Formats: sequence, structure tokens, C-alpha cells
Amino acid sequence: MIHLIRHFKVKDISKNRLNSQEFNAWVKDYDNFELKYIDIDIPKDIGNIYVSSQNRAINTADHLNLTYKTSELLAEVGIKAFIDTSLKLPKWLWLSVGRVFWYFDFTSSENRSDTKSRINDFISQIDFEKNTLIISHGFFMTFLIKKLKSLGFTGDVDIRVKNAKVYTLHAKQGVIL
Repeated sequence: MIHLIRHFKVKDISKNRLNSQEFNAWVKDYDNFELKYIDIDIPKDIGNIYVSSQNRAINTADHLNLTYKTSELLAEVGIKAFIDTSLKLPKWLWLSVGRVFWYFDFTSSENRSDTKSRINDFISQIDFEKNTLIISHGFFMTFLIKKLKSLGFTGDVDIRVKNAKVYTLHAKQGVIL
């Protein structure tokens, strides 16, 4: 069984409209913003806990008093401004267009193939004999879950994974990993 949690929600009080330089600075600072901590029930009988190496995932695991291994393979897919401009655009537009650029490999940073490779590298490290908990990030988790489902895992997952919600995936009967 694999349990997945997207880190606690980030308290983002920054302005909504940013130029490209401000957006890139916001992306860099985002990992150090304060989190909205809540109490959640963690499943029992967890053999392995893996946490993204980024602060917001580590702070989530620390708040939950977990003993874990960090992995850079679980980090969020990087993003940066898609154009250099002084024009102030809403954050949602910067993020949306940046993800479209990622999807079509129009980015100079991590592309879709890189992300898939990172997911495969991480999955190859999991001991599927033990129940596993993973704390990571929304965009990355979407593709990690997609890959796990292609390997025969099932479970209900929101289309857009929510912060601080435990998602559980079960291996289908007869699936050998």
C-alpha cells in the first residue's frame, strides 16, 4: 500500500501580479513561506517514509513527527518565467503557461521526459513489501500517481491533489512489482 500526502498549504501573502523577475524570485522564495499546519491522521503500519528534499515537505513531515528519508527525486517540478518582461501578469498565468511549456518540452529546465525519468528512478527504490508514505508536491504527485496507477495501483485521487490530504493506493490483486 502506498500513501501520499501533498505538503501543508503554503501561506502566500505576496502580491498576485508579478513581472518575470518578480515571478522568478517568488518561485525561489515559495519553498520558505510559512505553512498552514493542521492535524491529520497518518495511517498506521508504515514501513518506509519518503519526503521531498524541499522545505515545505520536510516541515510537513516534521510537524507530523515522522521519521523519514528525504529524496530530491520527490521535489516539485521546477518552473520559471516563460518570457522576460516588465509586464505584470497574474501568478496563475505564469504558472499555467509554465506548465504548458513543460508539457511540450519548451523549457530550459526540467522537461516532461526528465520528470518521468525521476519518477521511475524513485519508484525503483521503493520496497513494495512494506507500506510506504510519500510526502511531496502537487504537480509532481499528479504524475507519480499516474505512473503508480499504470503499474497496477488503484485508489481514489482528486483531479487536483489537495494539500494535507492522505491518498491511498492499493496494488491490484496479482500485481507483482
